[in-house]
Amino acid sequence: MESAEKVQKIFLLGSIVLVVLIIGGLIWAVFPSGGAPKADGYAFNDDNDPSVGPGEAGVIVRIYSDFQCPACRVAEAGFLYALKTYGDKVRFIWKDFPLQAIHQNSLLASNAARCAEAQGGFWEYHDRLYEDQQSWENLASPSDLFSDYAQSLDMDRAAFDSCLAEKKYQTKISDDLAEGVKNGVDATPTFFIGDKKFVGMIENDVWDMEIQAALTAK
Repeated sequence: MESAEKVQKIFLLGSIVLVVLIIGGLIWAVFPSGGAPKADGYAFNDDNDPSVGPGEAGVIVRIYSDFQCPACRVAEAGFLYALKTYGDKVRFIWKDFPLQAIHQNSLLASNAARCAEAQGGFWEYHDRLYEDQQSWENLASPSDLFSDYAQSLDMDRAAFDSCLAEKKYQTKISDDLAEGVKNGVDATPTFFIGDKKFVGMIENDVWDMEIQAALTAK
């Protein structure tokens, strides 16, 4: 009896911790924090990171995000607004930051999106992962579903499967994680508009204010 009660207490504690983490993530999404650049600046290596927008853009927005993160899904609305409004003037760059300790399928999702990128479909696949997040986030192994997504987007399924099984882009994902840590990223989503850091969802009027200010400064 004592053992059963102990297991029940551990389960209850684990459930409370999980709820706190989820609520914390949603708070980051709804109440963003912005900050001035670090005194010594941030360091980015954008080689081979998925991007959209003009390569010669004077303003760059970088997104450190996690495909399994509920807060990141919520923050997508603001990001898509910024992309639609400023995509002809600003370059948006994706950075993988899967929080594997709390999101069991986030790393595989990052690998899947990179495999989609190899076939020219990163952003479409990115949208699909967020739109369907609740269908795959708790699966023991979402590989087959990820392959279904690729096929539905007219990708070569065999090539996608081989890429995903090999985890071909794991090194780049790990590089993004390490870079994020060095830049003080400890939550997702984290956005850098130029050298200004924001954590959580950015409202449309804040996107307007910050991007317009950055464009004016160039």
